[in-house]
Amino acid sequence: MDNWLNYLSFNPVVSLALVVVLVLFLFMVFRKFIKWALISFVILAVAVGLSYNEAQKPDLFKKLQKQSKGILKDGEKTANKAIERVKKEIEKKNK
Repeated sequence: MDNWLNYLSFNPVVSLALVVVLVLFLFMVFRKFIKWALISFVILAVAVGLSYNEAQKPDLFKKLQKQSKGILKDGEKTANKAIERVKKEIEKKNK
């Protein structure tokens, strides 16, 4: 939730768009234009969902970065072991 609020505070255009659609929805409800109110509610729900999803991406990138660092460390260890084995084999053949 904090990420989403930070996202909205750094992106005033998105915040303004959400507020406009919310006001439109409330206006339609009070004027009893139910069909238009439902349409504006669907638009509001999609807009909120997309902005919330967009705000969560930095956390996903952080998780992926941690996982990739772990994978790279494991690969480096495996490669170093393989290099050491090859060096030992070369030394044995040269003797």
